Amino acid sequence: MNVQSYVIQRLRSTIWYSLDNSLLENAEFTAERLVGVTSKGDSESIYLYGLVLYRRGKYKTAFRVTANHIHAGCAYIFARCALKLELQKDGIEALQQTIHLWNSTNDSEEDYDLKQQTFENYETVRKSTPDAAVVFSLLGRLYGSIGDTKESAIYHSQALRLNPYLWDSFEQLCQIGANVNTKSIYKPRPILSGGYASMTNKSKAGNPGLAPMNPKAFFSKPNSFNKSEDSSFNNSNFSNNDPLKDLNNGGLNSNVTNIFSTPRLKHSSLPDAPVRKHVRGGHTEITDSIQRLGTRFTSSKVTSRLITQSTPSGSANNTVTFGKRDNKRNTKVQSSNTTPSNPTGTKLGTSNILGKNNSLDLRKQEYSDQAEFQLMTLYSILSKGLKAMSRYDCYKAIRIFDQLPDSQIETPWVLGKLGRLNFEIVNYEQAELYFTRLRKLDRTRVEDMEFYSTLLWHLQKDVELGYLAHEMYEINKTCPQTWVTIGNLFSLQRENDEAIKCFQRATQVDNKFVYAYTLQGHEYVSNDAFENALESFRNALLYDPKHYNALYGIGMVYLKLGEYQKAEYHFRKASDINPVNVILICCVGMVLEKLNKKDLALKQYQLATELQPSSPLALFKKAQLLYSLHHIEASLTEFEKLKTVAPDEASVHFLLGQLYKTVGRKTEAIKEFTIALNLDPKGAHLIKDVLETMND
Repeated sequence: MNVQSYVIQRLRSTIWYSLDNSLLENAEFTAERLVGVTSKGDSESIYLYGLVLYRRGKYKTAFRVTANHIHAGCAYIFARCALKLELQKDGIEALQQTIHLWNSTNDSEEDYDLKQQTFENYETVRKSTPDAAVVFSLLGRLYGSIGDTKESAIYHSQALRLNPYLWDSFEQLCQIGANVNTKSIYKPRPILSGGYASMTNKSKAGNPGLAPMNPKAFFSKPNSFNKSEDSSFNNSNFSNNDPLKDLNNGGLNSNVTNIFSTPRLKHSSLPDAPVRKHVRGGHTEITDSIQRLGTRFTSSKVTSRLITQSTPSGSANNTVTFGKRDNKRNTKVQSSNTTPSNPTGTKLGTSNILGKNNSLDLRKQEYSDQAEFQLMTLYSILSKGLKAMSRYDCYKAIRIFDQLPDSQIETPWVLGKLGRLNFEIVNYEQAELYFTRLRKLDRTRVEDMEFYSTLLWHLQKDVELGYLAHEMYEINKTCPQTWVTIGNLFSLQRENDEAIKCFQRATQVDNKFVYAYTLQGHEYVSNDAFENALESFRNALLYDPKHYNALYGIGMVYLKLGEYQKAEYHFRKASDINPVNVILICCVGMVLEKLNKKDLALKQYQLATELQPSSPLALFKKAQLLYSLHHIEASLTEFEKLKTVAPDEASVHFLLGQLYKTVGRKTEAIKEFTIALNLDPKGAHLIKDVLETMND
């Protein structure tokens, strides 16, 4: 190396140092010096300069600087800038042209351990340029942003195959509606039995006690290797009744010996690990099943580890024990002032050291395997929950997330998901509890606040909503969630025009923020501006075809316009996307009533009450329809249920009084009419007219 090489090395080190410590201005200044001292067109220096510019948010400059460079890093930065600037095709072309530079992954099974080692040590040992997994993920985003969901799904799947910890790619797959096989991505790698634990605790391994699996205890402590920790999944889907049906019910013994024994995967394509047979003296044997291991776990390293552990003559435990005996004999000889000439003693001492080093390496490997097993199990639960949520299987998703340990539930991401899931099933009280916990944990969080503000709108909590809007404005004036929250506040105060302006501001900040378009459409409906409402709802569907709220909004517009068949079409389409939403089911029933299909409407209301027995809307619509069909007793039963759910609704007490009057229960009828009069004095003339006819 010459002086110039050392200058370049020093400048590059300074750039990485500055980036690692968020000294972006210093990094940009140093990067300019680097470009100045290197030869014109040096791609490595251009990449570092482009990376610094991208980190600083100077996307157009970075896009221009990194263009036309056949270099993996330059192409990556160019493509990321293209995504920001909505020039997706340019980014895709750049990555495709350099595919021979970044797609050097080895798909062989022998490369698996090397990849795992790279992930484990990335904090201290890392590449300066992006690897194939990251580039595949970026390609998935680029294709997804232009609506090519098929190519997007392919590239995101490739990214997860190479690095299952790229959670962003998994979220994108769920968002575009891909049928993700979570078991193949986050399948806990079986932990092979033996190694250090078996060498040190063979005497305890004879009677392994199987305890039931407890996922919460499994992740309760980072190093809880002394608890029941088996949490492997089988290949069946989560059941609606038991979200952890596909978790193995078996557990591991609490003692260290059995912590690393192989978990059983039901119906798994992976073969079982060899059965450990205990013989007198604590030695183990390898059965013929080791010959049937046909997966990546039969690499030379793993196989040699099994053989070393299981062969009596090669056991590290035996080596250590033999060395201790030899040391005792040498001590006795030296005490009798005799000079031993035992070359074997030297060999045994060396063997003793090697045995200890070998056992230490085995222990480290087993801890690494155990850590991977725990993380894969954790990610498996999270992925199954998110997958169910993306399909609006809300009850199932809630049950899955509830299986997480408390330390994982009490994180912003999980609390936000649980709050939204309960919001989707119209369980507003529980949703508010989760959002309150989320706000207590992180007062500065803006994500998920659009749903929390809408929840407060539904609960008519104007004080809480006003306080939230004020805080959001102080935290971040330029995020769409802030303007959605302020818009909801104006909407609750019946200032529809101001609310519309706020929702428009949210879409200006982020033109792909779908929820703002939908809320804007609902405000237009309140103002009877149906054409504007339809345009807003269609804009929402343009960016997210699965956005059922927009379909519901279009259905409501057609319902108000009297176009019942169009309304039914959109309500059913929304209900197909979110089949457990009782409001959508009731909307279908309402349209069927308008079309004089009352029997079909009754089935819809029945389904809604089965899904959510305490839903006031479902109970009211069902009871009202039964009353119109002259099913008096059935209607009376439903209204009595409804009275306990919605005791402050004057219309419920009035209709219940009418029913009591019809069946001749005058005392109870007068009581219900009186309650209705107290709750709604405006309807006094109507209630008094009914009371005057009580004696007729």
